[in-house]
Amino acid sequence: MEQKFRDLLEKDETLLWSGRPERFETLDKTNKQSIVIGTVIKLCVIVGIVALYIHGALMAAGIKWGIIAVILAFGAFALVNPFLVARRLRDKTFYGLSDRRILRTGANDESVPYDRIKSAALCKDEDGHTTLLCGPRTKNLKPRQWRGEADAAFINGPDDPEALRVILYNLPMTKELKAILKEKIGVQ
Repeated sequence: MEQKFRDLLEKDETLLWSGRPERFETLDKTNKQSIVIGTVIKLCVIVGIVALYIHGALMAAGIKWGIIAVILAFGAFALVNPFLVARRLRDKTFYGLSDRRILRTGANDESVPYDRIKSAALCKDEDGHTTLLCGPRTKNLKPRQWRGEADAAFINGPDDPEALRVILYNLPMTKELKAILKEKIGVQ
């Protein structure tokens, strides 16, 4: 795992810790309701759009099946997206803490210097997953949003004095990790 971060480390930078999100169920207590409700809503929207298109097409020039195929393809992607996000976090995301920065590899290779982390908190969801939430754009997120936001890119503009959103989902809270987080960004 440490090898994944070797290319990201700067000269004379030291990797202090590396890990990945702990295993979790896609449909855990925290996320099941929002995924199920979201799936029902998406299905209703897809069926509604297809029905409106077919109704309109029958009134006009006729049905173009390619349009229906595109609608269904986008709909299928929307339906499976929560499962893809969970899979990416479980199988392809790695976190690292160096002596200078928070690092993440996976869908995106990103880093944030510790001096850009002005606010941080370790928070637990209903399933006991401990997530590191950094920046003002994480303060009002609900636990069911942490997973999707953790999969998205860090919000860390090069000219911003503070990283706006940095999330490390479902961290394995070892004594070593707790000590590093306390020393580097002041979280308890």
